[in-house]
Amino acid sequence: MSKMIRHAALLAGSALLLSLACKPSKPDTSRVIANVGGEKITEAEFRDVVTTLSADPKEAQTFLTDPAAREERAQLANRIAMSRAITSYAKQTGLDKDPSVQRQLEQQQANVYFQALAKKRMGAAEPTDEQLLAFYKEQVERMKAQGGATVPPFEAVKAQVAQGYKQQRMATISQDIQKEIKAKVPVTLADDYRPAGE
Repeated sequence: MSKMIRHAALLAGSALLLSLACKPSKPDTSRVIANVGGEKITEAEFRDVVTTLSADPKEAQTFLTDPAAREERAQLANRIAMSRAITSYAKQTGLDKDPSVQRQLEQQQANVYFQALAKKRMGAAEPTDEQLLAFYKEQVERMKAQGGATVPPFEAVKAQVAQGYKQQRMATISQDIQKEIKAKVPVTLADDYRPAGE
């Protein structure tokens, strides 16, 4: 699977949620690329969805302009249109009023907000070699302390070290966000609903 196709698949999955809220704030006169039950999806709106969801602006631009990505763009446009159609149909049938559905949407909305906060704090900058080497040395020391096996040299596992570094950084950022949220939006649980240790 090409990088472009994987990128389109990631965009399409997230677009199902974001396309529900993507409404231009000013009149959009760009070309209409889809009509969903009378609601228009414009080329400008499509570009906004792609650039909003992409971590790399250059990759987003390539996705939007490369003739080789035409099919992936078409697939993403179709998914956005289908998500709008599903939403419209749910409203027509009253499913949007179902309490169970509303609770699920609330959870998904909270997840999207949390992911956006984490992404914003994570930034797009790649870790430096110095940061990766320090992280590698920490992991080697931890493994030695636990009686771990022989560790391959840094250069041989640099890609895995980078992935581990990013995962650990995201976990730290997630914990920090949760602490900040709890400090700014106090949450009190009844004793019999409070998790152990809180």
